[in-house]
Amino acid sequence: MFKVLLRKNKRIVETYYKGRFIAAAFFGNSIHPQRFLLYMKVLPYTMVEYERLANAYEVAQLAEKNKIAGAFVECGVWKGGAAALMAHAAKEAKSRRKIWLFDSFEGLPEPTKEDGLQARAYASDRDSGRLASIQKCVGPLEDVQRLFFSVLQLNAEDIYFGKGWFQDVLPREKQNVGEIAVLRLDADWYESTKCALENLYDNVVPGGYILIDDYGHWEGCKKAVDEFLSSRNIKANLQRVDYAGVYFQKQ
Repeated sequence: MFKVLLRKNKRIVETYYKGRFIAAAFFGNSIHPQRFLLYMKVLPYTMVEYERLANAYEVAQLAEKNKIAGAFVECGVWKGGAAALMAHAAKEAKSRRKIWLFDSFEGLPEPTKEDGLQARAYASDRDSGRLASIQKCVGPLEDVQRLFFSVLQLNAEDIYFGKGWFQDVLPREKQNVGEIAVLRLDADWYESTKCALENLYDNVVPGGYILIDDYGHWEGCKKAVDEFLSSRNIKANLQRVDYAGVYFQKQ
């Protein structure tokens, strides 16, 4: 819903975000001016709603505060807004933590039948699973680099880009990624979410966090997560962020 709105009218979304911040301050959850300005900087580079954006930033801060070892990793980057907030939390803590960003940077692949009718309609009545990008979701790598290095001036030596389809790049890079403190999945579809979990979950250290952006929105994402947890007999305490997002801490 929100992602569709963003593509239609960016001004509406900007007004929405500003309204959310003003409302938060008005009702007592005051936001420091520097944090407000940081969120406004990433606004043009994200399709993530306020609660999930804040969740990514706050979990990254928790990982820094509690000195949880490992990288911050995002699978499904678009233009980098959520990942940039996690990277900025590392910059604030002066931790020189590695940041890994995995995306085709060419759009989403087509969904499969596991993703249901809503996903099929979103993909213009296709559910072949082909690695043929859905162009309306393209987040060019150049936009991500602009946000990270020009807008937020993050250290390029700490940022690693895994460009390609998950099925190709994750098996190849998971050993290079090493330990993970925060794994954020914004993979949308069943196969993509399943691939990310199968390749990277074991890299997440005990006490690390797994954030799942579309658990409550796309049925294929939820199915992939539920099946993975069940197959591993993992009793995850899923914490709801908003209608779509959930996260849990690895025990």
